[in-house]
Amino acid sequence: MDIGQAETSRAGRAGGAALLALLFLIFVALAVIAIAVQQRAMGGYTSEISATNADEASHFISGLMIADYVRAGFPSPLAFAKDYYFHYPKVAIGHWPPLYYMAEGALFLALPPLTSVALLLPAVLAALLVVTAGWITARVLGPLQGLAVAAVMLALPLLREATLVIVLDLPVALLGLFAALAYARFMRTVKAWDGVLFAVLASAAILTKGTGAALALLPPLAVLFGGRFDLLKRRAFWIPLPIVALLAGPWTLGTYGMAAAGFQYKWGAAFAELAARTYAQGLGATMGGLLLLLAAVGLVFAIARGWRRGAGSELWVALAALVVAVGAFQCLVPAGLDARYLLPLSAPLVMLAAFGLQSLIRVLTRGWPTIVGLVVALVLLVAALPALMTQVQKRPIGMDAAAQALLARQAANPLVLVGADAMGEGALISAVAQHDRARKTIVLRGTKMLAQSDWNAASYTPTYADAAALMKGLDEMGVGFVVVDTSPASQDLLHDRQLLEAAQAYPDRFQLIASYPRADGKGEARLYALTGNEAKVPDVAALKDRLGKGF
Repeated sequence: MDIGQAETSRAGRAGGAALLALLFLIFVALAVIAIAVQQRAMGGYTSEISATNADEASHFISGLMIADYVRAGFPSPLAFAKDYYFHYPKVAIGHWPPLYYMAEGALFLALPPLTSVALLLPAVLAALLVVTAGWITARVLGPLQGLAVAAVMLALPLLREATLVIVLDLPVALLGLFAALAYARFMRTVKAWDGVLFAVLASAAILTKGTGAALALLPPLAVLFGGRFDLLKRRAFWIPLPIVALLAGPWTLGTYGMAAAGFQYKWGAAFAELAARTYAQGLGATMGGLLLLLAAVGLVFAIARGWRRGAGSELWVALAALVVAVGAFQCLVPAGLDARYLLPLSAPLVMLAAFGLQSLIRVLTRGWPTIVGLVVALVLLVAALPALMTQVQKRPIGMDAAAQALLARQAANPLVLVGADAMGEGALISAVAQHDRARKTIVLRGTKMLAQSDWNAASYTPTYADAAALMKGLDEMGVGFVVVDTSPASQDLLHDRQLLEAAQAYPDRFQLIASYPRADGKGEARLYALTGNEAKVPDVAALKDRLGKGF
């Protein structure tokens, strides 16, 4: 081949790669549109942030704080964060790592912090996860199989919920899949740069949420499942260790105490047994038995092909290692039990299900690739029907309407106290932050000012003995407005019941401005003005000192 032919060949390859990249981005854009339509249909744009998930407000406020910090011209970070927490007490950087909040902050620098904008980032992340899973499957197994994998992913309740609520498990799922793909490439090439790429992606996952540390188990499991013990003798195998230690180690070690304070269980075999049983049932409920069975078959075929050193085995070995790594981590680390923690399993399990079914068919025949693709696609789509039938909905709880009515009064006293459960508190705080961009309003959480409790509310103790003492406390704090959620979940908290008792006992002090019903019919959000406190100037220093203990 002469020089001209070589250049033509290189140009052709570059052009082909560019076309593939463009096609990938087109698929991602289409997926974003489809997911946005899903979000609107499921009530995401009309419901408050944190209406169904207590952590969502923290993820929203933390990202918004970073955007406002940049707008403020990079003042003292700790002083700014403390003041921000004083106004909107849902900042949680430290309990969770900062990477997602940095991306979210960049989004809020470009666009206003509307709910639809906040949900744009989950839509893009979910689209990347869906298209990547389908794209890789299409290139390895066939286009019909890839389309089916993408469709099944879109149908999964876990993923639909993750596009409706801001959760860190979604970016961890995407980074985990990218890391597994990078490690599959490393197993094929044994090049240092591929190991570096895996290390960077694993570090990014850890700096998004601590559960990303599950990726530390992926390399040894991949070596075991693939029978690649020869890698242990290669210097490139050990490269990720110092990189991850350098990039993610300082933050992880420095904030472990804060994160561990939120653990809901204790380390040990009892939690591992409970988690294994709970997550097995959860996977069956969210994915369906047939998909899980096919994924288990795929995992077995992946290990068998790995030990035989079959062509392309690295991909399936890495995906199998990812599944076991995430499952083992969630069963060992007692942070809590929640179905959303299994989201990083969704893509590798669906891909392994396609691989398992196709491998079973290939035991019978090596021909008819189109027929095989049709059969695999049809079975996967049928297997996903139970998941598709699972309803996912988010409904407003009245806090956004209460926040807008509060801000419309433009009262001289900016102090409002919210009496609700963790979701209701977060919903009002997020709504006020969205509409009060000047940060004039100060929101006090009833769980912090009217009670004492830890991160998980496991050691709850009310501050005041009765409604009379609580009324005196509200006046001492200088509270101008009170928002009370009357739903059963909120009224389970003694201090919230005391607020309603105070409103009944002191009707001359509690002026009801309006009530805003919850869409689920389980209560309403009541907005009261405290007569006599309209022009009162709160003791900001005393309040900050009181709140500082929880910062």
